[in-house]
Amino acid sequence: MAHYEDYAQYYDIENTFSEDVPFYLSHAKQYGPRTLELACGTGRILIQLASEGVAIDGLDFSQNMLSICQKKMDGLALGEVPQLIRSDMAHFELPFKGYGLIYIPFRSFMHLFTQEDQLGCLRCAYEHLRPGGIFIVDVYAPLYEVLMQEPDSPFEVIKEYDMPNGNHVVRSDRFVSNDPVTQVQHCERRFQEFSRDGALATETVVPMDTRYTFRYELQLLLEKAGFEVMDVFGDYAENLFDGTGEIIMVGRKRVLH
Repeated sequence: MAHYEDYAQYYDIENTFSEDVPFYLSHAKQYGPRTLELACGTGRILIQLASEGVAIDGLDFSQNMLSICQKKMDGLALGEVPQLIRSDMAHFELPFKGYGLIYIPFRSFMHLFTQEDQLGCLRCAYEHLRPGGIFIVDVYAPLYEVLMQEPDSPFEVIKEYDMPNGNHVVRSDRFVSNDPVTQVQHCERRFQEFSRDGALATETVVPMDTRYTFRYELQLLLEKAGFEVMDVFGDYAENLFDGTGEIIMVGRKRVLH
């Protein structure tokens, strides 16, 4: 798992992306009545869906992320408050086994670094879906120019922003290395937080490792876990995957006769 515990306080400020929300909302309304989001984080998608009347629960490994999500929900008038579960998405066991939709958004599946954990996650999702239930996973297509970068690159400033406490944050990223055997790309993300007088208040370097997965490799994983692959999209507008961008794979739990 990436060390999300170490930068949960920056997550919402950095991640204002919302283009995937209508996609998951549409599928939740179509395949409900109840939905489970794996790696729900601070609730970027989950809270939006709950606000639209979707019966949804969220699971995440980071207690810091879940605490922020809970605090955000406490200030809202939700018809049905989502249950938040702290668990490893590769190994979870919940009492409810009748979800109509389970999804892993925003490339979080890429933080499962072994095939054992990947299959563990898919099999857990399979066991928690009703017959005919839908599973969606989103990763990005491997970029060869990125994987072939020179190792140990220097930090490069990606963005800057102000915190609610008035401090100024400078975020920098760097590529460390790529392991073509394990398919794990090693990167680092540095957060430098400066006080109002310009002094460096804190500096945190977070490992941001991801395991890239190819399109047909991902399909085989889903099929091995028991899913029938229905669609493979390349974006949230549901255009078919063309080899670049996102790999958004939609699978159905097979109905045994």
